[in-house]
Amino acid sequence: MRGTLWCRYATFALALFATVTALPGTAETRALLVGVWKFQSPVIPDLKGPENDLSAMEALVRQEGATDVTVLQNDQVTRTTVETALHAIGLRSKPGDWILVYYSGHGAQADAAIKGTADGDLDQFLPLAGFDPEKQDVERFIVDKDFYAWMARYIPRNVQVLMVADACHSGTLNRSIDKRAYHFTPRLAFRGDTADFALVARPAPRFPGVLDGQETIAGGSLTRADLPNVIYIGAALDDQFALEAPLPVEGAPSRGLLTYSFEQGLTARGADGKALAADLNADGRITVDELAVYLNSQVRALTSQRQESAAHIPAGRATETLFATPAIVPPAPIVAPPASLPAVFAFDNAIGKQLAAAGLPWRAVGDRGQADFVWDSAKGVVLRRSGDAVAQNVTTISALRGVVEKWNAVEQLRPFLSEGKVAVAIGPKPNGARYPTGASVMIAIRHDKSPATAMQPRYLTLFDIAADGTVQTLYPLAHDGAGLLGNEAEMPLIENQVVAPFGADHVIAVVTPTDPTILRGMLRSTENQRAAERLVGPIKDALASARGQGSLSIGELYTGD
Repeated sequence: MRGTLWCRYATFALALFATVTALPGTAETRALLVGVWKFQSPVIPDLKGPENDLSAMEALVRQEGATDVTVLQNDQVTRTTVETALHAIGLRSKPGDWILVYYSGHGAQADAAIKGTADGDLDQFLPLAGFDPEKQDVERFIVDKDFYAWMARYIPRNVQVLMVADACHSGTLNRSIDKRAYHFTPRLAFRGDTADFALVARPAPRFPGVLDGQETIAGGSLTRADLPNVIYIGAALDDQFALEAPLPVEGAPSRGLLTYSFEQGLTARGADGKALAADLNADGRITVDELAVYLNSQVRALTSQRQESAAHIPAGRATETLFATPAIVPPAPIVAPPASLPAVFAFDNAIGKQLAAAGLPWRAVGDRGQADFVWDSAKGVVLRRSGDAVAQNVTTISALRGVVEKWNAVEQLRPFLSEGKVAVAIGPKPNGARYPTGASVMIAIRHDKSPATAMQPRYLTLFDIAADGTVQTLYPLAHDGAGLLGNEAEMPLIENQVVAPFGADHVIAVVTPTDPTILRGMLRSTENQRAAERLVGPIKDALASARGQGSLSIGELYTGD
């Protein structure tokens, strides 16, 4: 064996809102929660995030009213224990019940035994505690097709299933990583050529179907499209890794970023302080497509565009309700704790002492491993925890302040991202790519063109916050009138050439059903100033006033050679 790819894999299965066949008040929530972070292996590293993910998901599902909860972790997790637990939950389930099946731990790829399926020629599998690639024990790994086969056989068809794979994939990234400031952890042991690695034959499902005449599907030939009651969300595209990292809160533990986003969508509040964050139109219900859009925007923002989720939703299921709304919306909004200041580390010890002065928008740290920003004042470069050079020519405390305040503003806006109706598109390179000096960059607005939406007035406000924190209005300008969106596929189309200041720009689009006079007035007063944080309040107020009819999108543009 020359090598294979290990990465993080997590699976959820949730039944959705009670079907018409369920009697009111009889539906229950059940859960099977599985996590492995201690692998007892010389080739598979232990993880930090899954233990925290598992605890968070148990708390979340119990908040949703689950009392039938099975938890398996580390060496308790085998092929037999997982299949048996899933079969038992299927037997206990009734029409309209919710089932959550969750796995968090490493994942891997191997040469598929059956090629040419929709899943491709590689099998995604879960190496469990004690897995030895040289002496394979079928109890120590589970292939993704096994999960599908078991659900096809053991979960009744009148239970809708949402599967979310928080899994990394082999491939390349769009820009380089500066390891001096990179704090994300791909759940990856080593990379190699999977073509020389294959799994031993695994057993067929051991139990009969839960219903007489239940359709069964062989694990080897199953594809994701074969189950009409399965909605699938993947954590990353094929050329990306799924990442874990400490959360953007001081002292927070390491978490899988898709799992964290899932939890936040069902517990945090939106711009109005009332509706849940994933309830993008603030109508009191979270639909499947709203969840998919929310997760995609959050994962991209949390990973600085290095990871982007993908959703596959069967026809007719996009607008189905996720969870029973009364169970997940408390009568009063929860007051979130104040956000901690970002940590800044300076290579120059003398500069480091100046960073500790009172009244600055950061906290100074002496260990770059704890820093959100690393400042090389001699070279004038500011690095972020994503491993990116986000600003250049930063040689003074004042200039650093503009950079950090810009990122503070973006982080304050991140929880309110709502890209279901409007999204910033930056091209022509792939999302997150770095553009060199002089390159052409196109900025467009993709928006919902459905007849119902087109009949409503939509005011677009578009502006850029440069790498150094400088604010510049892009739309509407004097000749653009009120800045109303039309029905074109993409508008407006703005083309620029990359010039200094280099680093990371943020293009922010706000769409509201009425003219956002206060926000636009604030933009005029901050034009060409380092005043990004002054825009946070007006943006949040504009979204809250829109009552679910507004939209916020943030595009990141990385520039420099």
